[in-house]
Amino acid sequence: MLSVAMLVEAGIAPRVAENYAQPLAAACERFDIRTPARVAAFVSQCAFESRGFVALEEGMLHRTPERICAMWPECVRDLSEAESLVGAPQRLANHVHAGRHGNGDAASGDGWRYRGRGLIRLLGRAVYREAGAALERPYEASPELVARPQDACLASAWYWRQRGFNELADRLQFDAITRFIHEQVSPMGGLYERRALFRGALAALDDVRC
Repeated sequence: MLSVAMLVEAGIAPRVAENYAQPLAAACERFDIRTPARVAAFVSQCAFESRGFVALEEGMLHRTPERICAMWPECVRDLSEAESLVGAPQRLANHVHAGRHGNGDAASGDGWRYRGRGLIRLLGRAVYREAGAALERPYEASPELVARPQDACLASAWYWRQRGFNELADRLQFDAITRFIHEQVSPMGGLYERRALFRGALAALDDVRC
């Protein structure tokens, strides 16, 4: 079901699709992402979160205080505070992710160390530890592994099933999946873009099956 042709029809660049089809298919098989609705929902959410499977690490370099305030309004109180975080990705990550998702305070460096990685991003020390234990991979000690294609596919498929997204996809509750991802790992929702990708992935699966 999940093939290079399907990924290309779903909007993934051909060279990228060739690199991801096999590890993504293996991860989907392992975590029971097998029906058209599950595969289309998974691929579309992954494609949005990773900008077409090419951005496997959270981008923390922002050049305006207004953008920082818009992205993390609950963590950055005003423009003057945001000014000190412009052009400083490590300081920004440590600031906005401090004391959240199992991270220590800003001085611990956990915010930067456990920033979002993967196709659907793992974010925070707690989920790196949880995923590593479940998959028998050293993600807490070596979080950079999650930004490599094989582990990005594996960790994201594990996260998908672990959070109950297969069942939501079965009921076509795609927006509920988006809301959860938005609240947990993604500062920007992109609901309409995700819906369009979902429709495209479903159509691609129909074309491949025909």
